[in-house]
Amino acid sequence: MLVICNGTFKSGSSWLHAIVLQLLTVKKVELKEIPYKYNPNLKSPTRVLEYHLQAFIRNEDCRKNNFVTKAHYFSNNTLQHKYKDYIKFIFIERDIKDAIVSHFFHFNNFRKTQFSFTSYFNVVGVFKAYEMYLFNKRCKKNFPSNLFLSFESVKSDFAGSVKFLSKILELGDLSEIELQAIKNNTSLEKMKKSAKDRGNKYYPELGDESHKLFRKGNIGDWESFFKNKQLVMINKIINGEASTYIRVCYFIFFTIRRKIGL
Repeated sequence: MLVICNGTFKSGSSWLHAIVLQLLTVKKVELKEIPYKYNPNLKSPTRVLEYHLQAFIRNEDCRKNNFVTKAHYFSNNTLQHKYKDYIKFIFIERDIKDAIVSHFFHFNNFRKTQFSFTSYFNVVGVFKAYEMYLFNKRCKKNFPSNLFLSFESVKSDFAGSVKFLSKILELGDLSEIELQAIKNNTSLEKMKKSAKDRGNKYYPELGDESHKLFRKGNIGDWESFFKNKQLVMINKIINGEASTYIRVCYFIFFTIRRKIGL
């Protein structure tokens, strides 16, 4: 089988990926390495780039072998495709307001000049929020609801969430010892320490600084950042009421720019 841990940026897809890997480990499921040609960046947890996905499914034996990749697959072509039952998508979503706060810190980690949250939100965040909305909308339109986890539910009911994943992957029941082992090995502290010790492959673009991307993971962190005007705007986006200005600017500066490789 091929397991695709899919979620929009800063939604918890890294955490989902880590949990799935630990779940497969405790269940002694043997994983096969994904050939580098599907993503030459061997440090990246996204082992199959989106535009290589269909080639991977055609060329690799996903019936016989087991593969796992983290992903931010977003295109309509990918999400609308009809997949065999051994191609298993699992989705995670998060309150977009909290995801935007997390993206704000990620954005500043790349830059010498530090933006205030207001400056970031006006220049980048509002469009990123719209992209997150589009991502979740497309995924939910094309896949059944029983393939979706929320970041908040994993935080509040870790054991139940792992059991949910085990059911999707047809791995059977989990003992308390197995559940505790998965929880211990995927805690924020563990993943942060692993990043500092270069023991994981998350956020390779930041090298020794990758541990900074594992923040608090608090639910409702957005309350400390959003002003009333920003909150009104992002709630409209979340409710599918983004302005024409936001939609047009997003198309120009995100969609077209990516297509032409800028």
